[in-house]
Amino acid sequence: MHITNDLLIRLNNNEPAAHAELFKATFADLTVFVYRMIDNEDESEDIAISAITKLLGKKLTFSAIEQLKAYLYISARNGALNYLRAAQKDDPFRKQLQDDLPIAEDPGINKKYEMDHMRKLIEAGLNKLEKQCAAVIRLTMQNMAPDEIAKTLNISPNQVYTQKSKGISRLREFIEQNGGKYGIPVIIILLMILCKLYFG
Repeated sequence: MHITNDLLIRLNNNEPAAHAELFKATFADLTVFVYRMIDNEDESEDIAISAITKLLGKKLTFSAIEQLKAYLYISARNGALNYLRAAQKDDPFRKQLQDDLPIAEDPGINKKYEMDHMRKLIEAGLNKLEKQCAAVIRLTMQNMAPDEIAKTLNISPNQVYTQKSKGISRLREFIEQNGGKYGIPVIIILLMILCKLYFG
């Protein structure tokens, strides 16, 4: 989202040409921001447009570019949450991710959000597994060897391999079914997890 100081000044002066320029500078980023929350392209575009037009309709003035950006992101986020409530999408995992969603475009913040998001997705998948199966996968991801896992859990090495195979399969299914819905690059996650499990 690229907003210049010149554009900010012209917006504060309520210049009509600046309105069109703001739309051009912010629409795509706001649409992507909303899409990651609601997974609906048409609605994402509508919510982004609504956030921009609401701002312009109020004829507000901003002292800094970041203040203007924050206003737009908050407005878009609120629109997305209203859509989800109206659609009765009350998935508690999704709600937690929405609460954690950063109101910024800083690459570092968004990267941290994606990593946190990914960890929560994996943890949610592990919580769906049987207790012993989940324990084997968690210990495997901590780089423990099958013999060490067997000793730790007081099971045979054969059971470790069986539980590991079953856990990988179910975790993969969970991520494939839920990763895209939560805005996660599923293929990347699967590669990371499977490499860790098979070769880590």
